[in-house]
Amino acid sequence: MNEEVKSPDLSGKTVLITGSASGMGALTAIALAGQGARLILVDKDVPEGQEIARRCSEQTDNGRVEFIACDLTDFAELRAMANQVVENCPRLDVLINNAGITESVRRESAQGQELTMATNYLAPFLLSELLLERLKASAPARLINISSDAHKMVREMDFDDIDNREGWDGVNHNKGFEAYARSKLALAAVSFRQAKQLAGTGVDVYTVSPGYFIRTNIHRNMRGIWKLGVRLFWPLLQSPERAARTYIYLAGSPEVTGDTGHYWEHLAHKEPSPLVRDKALQA
Repeated sequence: MNEEVKSPDLSGKTVLITGSASGMGALTAIALAGQGARLILVDKDVPEGQEIARRCSEQTDNGRVEFIACDLTDFAELRAMANQVVENCPRLDVLINNAGITESVRRESAQGQELTMATNYLAPFLLSELLLERLKASAPARLINISSDAHKMVREMDFDDIDNREGWDGVNHNKGFEAYARSKLALAAVSFRQAKQLAGTGVDVYTVSPGYFIRTNIHRNMRGIWKLGVRLFWPLLQSPERAARTYIYLAGSPEVTGDTGHYWEHLAHKEPSPLVRDKALQA
Protein backbone atom coordinates (compact mmCIF):
# COMPACT_ATOMS: atom_id res chain seq x y z
CA MET A 1 0.00 0.00 0.00
CA ASN A 2 1.19 3.51 -0.73
CA GLU A 3 2.40 5.03 2.55
CA GLU A 4 1.09 8.50 1.75
CA VAL A 5 -1.68 9.27 4.24
CA LYS A 6 -4.50 11.44 2.95
CA SER A 7 -6.04 14.09 5.19
CA PRO A 8 -9.83 13.71 5.33
CA ASP A 9 -11.96 16.43 6.90
CA LEU A 10 -12.74 15.35 10.47
CA SER A 11 -14.76 18.43 11.38
CA GLY A 12 -17.62 17.33 13.63
CA LYS A 13 -15.70 14.24 14.81
CA THR A 14 -14.46 13.74 18.38
CA VAL A 15 -11.29 11.73 18.99
CA LEU A 16 -9.86 10.61 22.34
CA ILE A 17 -6.17 9.66 22.44
CA THR A 18 -4.43 8.22 25.49
CA GLY A 19 -0.70 8.59 25.92
CA SER A 20 -0.85 11.79 23.91
CA ALA A 21 1.87 13.81 25.67
CA SER A 22 4.67 12.49 23.47
CA GLY A 23 5.67 10.09 20.71
CA MET A 24 3.10 8.66 18.30
CA GLY A 25 0.21 9.91 20.44
CA ALA A 26 1.39 13.51 20.19
CA LEU A 27 2.08 13.25 16.45
CA THR A 28 -1.33 11.74 15.87
CA ALA A 29 -2.97 14.48 17.92
CA ILE A 30 -1.35 17.25 15.88
CA ALA A 31 -2.28 15.55 12.60
CA LEU A 32 -5.91 14.99 13.56
CA ALA A 33 -6.23 18.51 14.94
CA GLY A 34 -5.12 19.68 11.51
CA GLN A 35 -7.95 17.66 10.00
CA GLY A 36 -10.46 19.52 12.16
CA ALA A 37 -11.29 16.93 14.82
CA ARG A 38 -12.28 17.80 18.34
CA LEU A 39 -9.56 16.23 20.49
CA ILE A 40 -9.62 14.85 24.02
CA LEU A 41 -5.97 14.25 24.96
CA VAL A 42 -5.32 12.07 28.01
CA ASP A 43 -2.00 11.54 29.78
CA LYS A 44 -0.50 11.45 33.27
CA ASP A 45 2.42 13.69 32.22
CA VAL A 46 0.70 17.01 32.82
CA PRO A 47 3.14 19.71 31.62
CA GLU A 48 3.97 17.73 28.48
CA GLY A 49 0.31 16.97 27.81
CA GLN A 50 -0.72 20.57 28.21
CA GLU A 51 2.08 21.63 25.86
CA ILE A 52 0.92 19.20 23.15
CA ALA A 53 -2.65 20.48 23.50
CA ARG A 54 -1.37 24.04 23.10
CA ARG A 55 0.70 23.08 20.06
CA CYS A 56 -2.28 21.31 18.48
CA SER A 57 -4.37 24.46 18.82
CA GLU A 58 -1.69 26.92 17.72
CA GLN A 59 -0.23 24.94 14.82
CA THR A 60 -3.59 23.99 13.32
CA ASP A 61 -5.82 26.89 14.42
CA ASN A 62 -8.12 24.34 16.04
CA GLY A 63 -9.71 25.62 19.23
CA ARG A 64 -11.38 22.31 20.07
CA VAL A 65 -8.49 20.61 21.86
CA GLU A 66 -8.77 19.59 25.51
CA PHE A 67 -6.23 17.94 27.81
CA ILE A 68 -7.31 15.73 30.72
CA ALA A 69 -4.71 14.67 33.29
CA CYS A 70 -5.25 11.03 34.25
CA ASP A 71 -3.16 8.14 35.53
CA LEU A 72 -4.91 5.40 33.58
CA THR A 73 -3.54 2.70 35.88
CA ASP A 74 -5.48 4.21 38.78
CA PHE A 75 -8.91 2.90 37.91
CA ALA A 76 -10.66 5.43 40.14
CA GLU A 77 -9.05 8.21 38.11
CA LEU A 78 -9.84 6.38 34.88
CA ARG A 79 -13.51 6.02 35.77
CA ALA A 80 -13.76 9.69 36.72
CA MET A 81 -12.14 10.69 33.41
CA ALA A 82 -14.49 8.43 31.43
CA ASN A 83 -17.50 9.93 33.23
CA GLN A 84 -16.22 13.41 32.38
CA VAL A 85 -15.93 12.45 28.71
CA VAL A 86 -19.46 11.02 28.63
CA GLU A 87 -20.87 14.12 30.31
CA ASN A 88 -19.06 16.61 28.09
CA CYS A 89 -18.95 14.85 24.72
CA PRO A 90 -22.29 14.26 22.98
CA ARG A 91 -20.43 11.97 20.59
CA LEU A 92 -17.18 9.99 20.50
CA ASP A 93 -16.14 8.92 17.02
CA VAL A 94 -12.66 7.50 17.63
CA LEU A 95 -10.95 6.06 20.71
CA ILE A 96 -7.22 5.43 20.34
CA ASN A 97 -5.81 3.34 23.20
CA ASN A 98 -2.18 4.34 22.73
CA ALA A 99 -0.66 4.69 26.22
CA GLY A 100 1.98 2.08 26.97
CA ILE A 101 5.11 1.37 29.01
CA THR A 102 7.99 -1.06 29.41
CA GLU A 103 9.56 -1.70 32.81
CA SER A 104 12.78 -3.26 34.11
CA VAL A 105 11.61 -3.28 37.73
CA ARG A 106 8.29 -4.74 38.86
CA ARG A 107 5.98 -1.99 40.12
CA GLU A 108 2.29 -1.96 40.99
CA SER A 109 -0.63 0.34 40.25
CA ALA A 110 -2.82 2.03 42.84
CA GLN A 111 -5.06 -1.05 42.89
CA GLY A 112 -2.12 -3.48 43.15
CA GLN A 113 -1.84 -4.76 39.58
CA GLU A 114 1.59 -5.12 37.95
CA LEU A 115 2.11 -1.81 36.18
CA THR A 116 2.90 -3.10 32.68
CA MET A 117 -0.25 -5.20 32.50
CA ALA A 118 -2.28 -2.41 34.11
CA THR A 119 -1.07 0.21 31.62
CA ASN A 120 -0.95 -1.79 28.41
CA TYR A 121 -4.00 -4.01 28.82
CA LEU A 122 -6.27 -3.49 31.83
CA ALA A 123 -6.57 0.28 31.41
CA PRO A 124 -7.45 0.27 27.68
CA PHE A 125 -9.87 -2.62 28.20
CA LEU A 126 -11.67 -0.80 31.02
CA LEU A 127 -11.70 2.53 29.18
CA SER A 128 -13.17 0.89 26.09
CA GLU A 129 -15.90 -0.73 28.16
CA LEU A 130 -16.77 2.54 29.88
CA LEU A 131 -16.98 4.47 26.59
CA LEU A 132 -18.50 1.72 24.46
CA GLU A 133 -22.08 2.98 24.57
CA ARG A 134 -20.97 6.45 23.52
CA LEU A 135 -19.01 4.94 20.61
CA LYS A 136 -22.05 2.90 19.55
CA ALA A 137 -24.30 5.97 19.74
CA SER A 138 -21.82 7.85 17.52
CA ALA A 139 -21.55 5.12 14.86
CA PRO A 140 -19.89 4.86 12.47
CA ALA A 141 -17.12 4.95 15.06
CA ARG A 142 -13.69 3.43 15.54
CA LEU A 143 -11.79 1.72 18.35
CA ILE A 144 -8.03 1.57 17.77
CA ASN A 145 -5.95 -0.57 20.13
CA ILE A 146 -2.17 -0.21 19.94
CA SER A 147 -0.56 -3.60 20.42
CA SER A 148 2.95 -4.65 19.33
CA ASP A 149 4.62 -7.42 17.36
CA ALA A 150 6.27 -8.27 20.68
CA HIS A 151 3.07 -10.24 21.38
CA LYS A 152 4.43 -12.92 19.04
CA MET A 153 7.17 -13.71 21.58
CA VAL A 154 4.60 -15.30 23.90
CA ARG A 155 4.25 -19.03 23.36
CA GLU A 156 1.62 -19.57 26.07
CA MET A 157 -0.15 -17.17 28.41
CA ASP A 158 0.65 -18.14 31.99
CA PHE A 159 -2.59 -17.36 33.81
CA ASP A 160 -1.13 -18.62 37.09
CA ASP A 161 1.33 -15.74 36.92
CA ILE A 162 -0.71 -13.19 34.96
CA ASP A 163 0.45 -10.48 37.38
CA ASN A 164 4.13 -11.15 36.61
CA ARG A 165 5.31 -11.98 40.14
CA GLU A 166 7.36 -15.11 39.58
CA GLY A 167 11.09 -14.54 39.31
CA TRP A 168 10.95 -10.75 39.04
CA ASP A 169 13.30 -9.54 41.79
CA GLY A 170 15.03 -6.21 41.32
CA VAL A 171 16.14 -5.11 37.85
CA ASN A 172 15.27 -7.86 35.36
CA HIS A 173 15.10 -6.83 31.71
CA ASN A 174 13.98 -10.25 30.49
CA LYS A 175 11.04 -10.31 32.89
CA GLY A 176 10.21 -6.75 31.91
CA PHE A 177 10.08 -7.65 28.22
CA GLU A 178 8.08 -10.79 29.01
CA ALA A 179 5.54 -8.68 30.89
CA TYR A 180 5.36 -6.25 27.98
CA ALA A 181 4.83 -9.07 25.45
CA ARG A 182 2.12 -10.65 27.60
CA SER A 183 0.28 -7.35 27.94
CA LYS A 184 0.34 -6.72 24.22
CA LEU A 185 -0.88 -10.25 23.48
CA ALA A 186 -3.74 -9.73 25.93
CA LEU A 187 -4.71 -6.46 24.24
CA ALA A 188 -4.52 -7.94 20.74
CA ALA A 189 -6.60 -10.98 21.73
CA VAL A 190 -9.34 -8.94 23.38
CA SER A 191 -9.27 -6.50 20.46
CA PHE A 192 -10.15 -9.33 18.06
CA ARG A 193 -12.89 -10.41 20.45
CA GLN A 194 -14.25 -6.85 20.57
CA ALA A 195 -14.39 -6.78 16.77
CA LYS A 196 -16.62 -9.87 16.78
CA GLN A 197 -18.81 -8.59 19.60
CA LEU A 198 -19.29 -5.21 17.89
CA ALA A 199 -20.03 -6.60 14.43
CA GLY A 200 -23.12 -4.86 13.07
CA THR A 201 -22.99 -1.97 15.56
CA GLY A 202 -21.06 0.40 13.30
CA VAL A 203 -18.03 0.39 15.62
CA ASP A 204 -14.96 -0.85 13.75
CA VAL A 205 -12.02 -2.26 15.74
CA TYR A 206 -8.44 -2.03 14.53
CA THR A 207 -5.46 -3.69 16.25
CA VAL A 208 -2.19 -1.93 15.44
CA SER A 209 1.50 -2.71 15.64
CA PRO A 210 3.51 0.50 15.34
CA GLY A 211 6.59 -1.52 14.34
CA TYR A 212 9.72 -2.42 16.27
CA PHE A 213 12.04 -0.16 18.30
CA ILE A 214 10.65 3.32 17.90
CA ARG A 215 12.19 6.57 19.11
CA THR A 216 9.64 7.34 21.84
CA ASN A 217 9.71 7.57 25.62
CA ILE A 218 8.07 4.15 26.04
CA HIS A 219 11.62 3.08 26.95
CA ARG A 220 11.94 5.71 29.70
CA ASN A 221 11.54 3.24 32.57
CA MET A 222 14.12 0.75 31.28
CA ARG A 223 17.31 0.52 33.33
CA GLY A 224 20.86 -0.73 33.17
CA ILE A 225 22.23 -2.22 29.99
CA TRP A 226 18.89 -2.04 28.13
CA LYS A 227 18.66 1.69 28.79
CA LEU A 228 22.26 2.08 27.60
CA GLY A 229 21.42 0.06 24.50
CA VAL A 230 18.46 2.30 23.70
CA ARG A 231 20.69 5.37 24.00
CA LEU A 232 23.43 3.89 21.81
CA PHE A 233 21.05 2.79 19.06
CA TRP A 234 18.68 5.78 19.35
CA PRO A 235 19.63 7.25 15.93
CA LEU A 236 18.92 3.89 14.28
CA LEU A 237 15.49 3.35 15.81
CA GLN A 238 12.36 3.76 13.70
CA SER A 239 10.97 7.26 13.54
CA PRO A 240 7.72 7.88 15.44
CA GLU A 241 6.46 9.75 12.35
CA ARG A 242 6.45 6.53 10.31
CA ALA A 243 4.77 4.60 13.10
CA ALA A 244 2.09 7.26 13.61
CA ARG A 245 0.97 7.15 9.98
CA THR A 246 -1.07 4.00 10.62
CA TYR A 247 -2.79 5.65 13.60
CA ILE A 248 -3.71 8.70 11.50
CA TYR A 249 -4.84 6.57 8.58
CA LEU A 250 -7.14 4.35 10.64
CA ALA A 251 -8.58 7.25 12.64
CA GLY A 252 -10.13 9.02 9.68
CA SER A 253 -9.70 7.38 6.30
CA PRO A 254 -13.09 6.51 4.79
CA GLU A 255 -11.68 3.60 2.77
CA VAL A 256 -11.17 1.47 5.90
CA THR A 257 -14.75 1.84 7.13
CA GLY A 258 -16.04 -1.66 7.81
CA ASP A 259 -12.54 -3.20 7.56
CA THR A 260 -12.79 -4.35 11.15
CA GLY A 261 -11.10 -7.16 13.06
CA HIS A 262 -7.64 -7.05 11.50
CA TYR A 263 -4.08 -6.54 12.71
CA TRP A 264 -2.28 -3.62 11.08
CA GLU A 265 1.30 -2.45 10.64
CA HIS A 266 2.56 0.34 8.38
CA LEU A 267 -0.82 0.93 6.68
CA ALA A 268 -1.45 -2.70 5.78
CA HIS A 269 -2.96 -5.87 7.23
CA LYS A 270 -0.50 -8.21 8.92
CA GLU A 271 -0.95 -11.68 10.38
CA PRO A 272 -0.83 -11.74 14.21
CA SER A 273 0.21 -14.62 16.42
CA PRO A 274 -2.23 -17.56 16.19
CA LEU A 275 -2.87 -17.05 19.92
CA VAL A 276 -4.66 -13.80 19.14
CA ARG A 277 -7.42 -15.77 17.42
CA ASP A 278 -7.68 -18.38 20.19
CA LYS A 279 -11.21 -18.05 21.55
CA ALA A 280 -10.29 -19.39 24.99
CA LEU A 281 -7.50 -16.84 25.33
CA GLN A 282 -9.79 -14.07 24.11
CA ALA A 283 -12.32 -14.97 26.77
